[in-house]
Amino acid sequence: MDAILIGFMAGVLFLVIYSKMEKRKKKELEMKKIKEYNEFKKWADKYYEEHLESEHTNEKKKLNRMISERDDLIEKMEELEDDDDSIDDNTMLISENAFEDMYRQLSETYNLIRDICRKSDFQNFILGISKEGNDKMDDSKKMFEGLKFFIGQDILRNYERLGHKYYINDERGKKCCDIDFDTPEGQLLSCIVLQFLRLDDNQRYTWEEFKTIIVRKEECCKKIRSLSVEALNSLANAEVKATASDGLDDFAFCMIFHDYNQEYETNYRKKMLRIATIIANADNKLTDTESQWLDSIMNVGVTKDSKENEHEVESPDVELNSMIGLSRVKNEINTLCNFVIMKKKREKEGLKLPNISFHCVFTGNPGTGKTTVARLLAGIYKDLGVLKKGHLVETDRSGLVAEYVGQTAIKTNKIIDSALDGVLFIDEAYTLANGGTNDYGPEAIATLLKRMEDDRDRLVVILAGYTVEIEQFINSNPGLRSRFNRYIHFDDYTAEELYEIFCLQVKKSDYTLAEDASESLKEHLKNVVENKPKDFGNARYVRNLFEKAIEAQCNRLALKEELTKQDLTLITKDDIFSLTLNNTSQESWNQQDKKQSVTLNHLSYIVAKRETETNQEADEKDNTIQTLSKEVKDLEKYNNRIDKPTPSSYSTYDEETIEISYTILCREDLGENTFDMDVKERDYDWLTDKEEEGEYLDSDFISENRRGLHKRIVKAIRQNMEEELFEETYSLVDDEIEYTITV
Repeated sequence: MDAILIGFMAGVLFLVIYSKMEKRKKKELEMKKIKEYNEFKKWADKYYEEHLESEHTNEKKKLNRMISERDDLIEKMEELEDDDDSIDDNTMLISENAFEDMYRQLSETYNLIRDICRKSDFQNFILGISKEGNDKMDDSKKMFEGLKFFIGQDILRNYERLGHKYYINDERGKKCCDIDFDTPEGQLLSCIVLQFLRLDDNQRYTWEEFKTIIVRKEECCKKIRSLSVEALNSLANAEVKATASDGLDDFAFCMIFHDYNQEYETNYRKKMLRIATIIANADNKLTDTESQWLDSIMNVGVTKDSKENEHEVESPDVELNSMIGLSRVKNEINTLCNFVIMKKKREKEGLKLPNISFHCVFTGNPGTGKTTVARLLAGIYKDLGVLKKGHLVETDRSGLVAEYVGQTAIKTNKIIDSALDGVLFIDEAYTLANGGTNDYGPEAIATLLKRMEDDRDRLVVILAGYTVEIEQFINSNPGLRSRFNRYIHFDDYTAEELYEIFCLQVKKSDYTLAEDASESLKEHLKNVVENKPKDFGNARYVRNLFEKAIEAQCNRLALKEELTKQDLTLITKDDIFSLTLNNTSQESWNQQDKKQSVTLNHLSYIVAKRETETNQEADEKDNTIQTLSKEVKDLEKYNNRIDKPTPSSYSTYDEETIEISYTILCREDLGENTFDMDVKERDYDWLTDKEEEGEYLDSDFISENRRGLHKRIVKAIRQNMEEELFEETYSLVDDEIEYTITV
């Protein structure tokens, strides 16, 4: 009895102690949260004092003084209007459209960041702690006051990367900024700074007010211009910085959004692209630096590690030897590489060099990787110094043989010209000799053989096709037989290799393969290889099998209302074999598809439809903005052709006129067309010097020696075709445009 009583008392004592420990633990956890919250409040107050009060209070006071002076300025403007002495738009170096576009983009970007800062999950993401209560909104306002200066610094990053300098570093490394109000870029920069300071008050400068600030010499206008320079200094030297641990070099907010929300990152990057486009078009000219930066903005964030990995992936020899299967192909090409390497070493030692042909014949069934290996071999030839460019031009009979007499040689030469310093890959080459007595295929072969001889140091040709047919084709022509003596055969993939290819497709597409599906797939591929038909597609069959599996998975998941990430990535046994069991051809797949009954989830369809409509509305808005921007740019270019009285202080860009005569190779009906084009003075002097040296100023010469000028001329030709000939040029390839220049 005593033992039972003692045990009971011990149990009660244990429960009491355990309860007190839990309460103490809970209280300590609450105290820890309170401590973290208090630490955050201290940080927020300190951040506000350091980065807002101490650095930006002076600018706020200056802004208030500027607003009061602005009222006096408006009264003086009204007096000037009464005197009929208004400011002409022609005295400005930027257009009203550029001014309004810049304000709209600044306002939209500013509001985008302000709205995001109000989101509780973004606050938690930034602060790293979870809080509850209405004080979030108060903190979000402080947070935005600090973060908004990232917008200004991102815009200045745009301005600098476009090639426009706005500061010099003093002895302490601090930026000393200045604005050149006599240049288009400087006027636009002052517009950015002045409008940025007023966005807090939901106010703005009008075009008339901005013209008055830039042009007038009254004291109040000088003060506002001076204030914009001071504000630029504060903005450029603000001690706010976004950093990334992985060495990312990008816009500040893109680095912030990178781990928070990819959609916000993309939207913000688009805003920066539009702002950069307005700055680049301020002077109606697009330099090579500006063009390169505009092209890179959407992919500007690149880490050092990713660059190194990209370099490894781009190495063609590594990529070739990492391909699945193809052991015979790898041995042949590795042997060829070793031969070239030894040849270069013999050349270095002054020894005689053996002759070798780099032309190849690839034989094998479809889907065995012939085109992929041809692309990699072209890169290898470039790396080893055999070819300068190492690009691959792929063609077939339709790209070489024309329909009428005399056009086949022209068509073939055009393809060969595009492949110079690279590799010309002709698929199913034997079809050139299978056209009958009245066929122009032999003319294409004769042209090809002549160019292979004339350009033997600049052209490598690879013929590809079925083994028997391609050998008969080569042996039928002594010229082909003497030039093609390197045969590389592509064996069909084994069942194990096909399975590896399927798994590689699964991994690249962010899917996973269930265990039972994996074993069944191996057995299925083994049966397919043992009973494969004559037209078996090898890797193409596996790709089609994978695509059918994805379609089956989509049909299976369509009826589910709630889906997890695992549901969306898992491929089951039923997905692979529901439509494709024992089928090895596309025709049999299509026949069995007709027997299947597929159900559509109408609710999911409606949701997807609404998302599409929302995206289309956004795209239409972007397209409208781009169209209007192009129309404004075209109108400004048209207006610039008219002689206008312009102050001599604004004539900062000297230009000369040249005459362009152009033809389009694929459009004989257009004939030869001529128009005048303005070029920079340095380009004009270069063209004049080359003409005096006896150079023929055509598209080939310009593209090889003055790439930037060539791009601008091609762009001008496309614009001339659209405006004068009413021809669409989006499908036109640059190589199809030939032109000559008259200085």
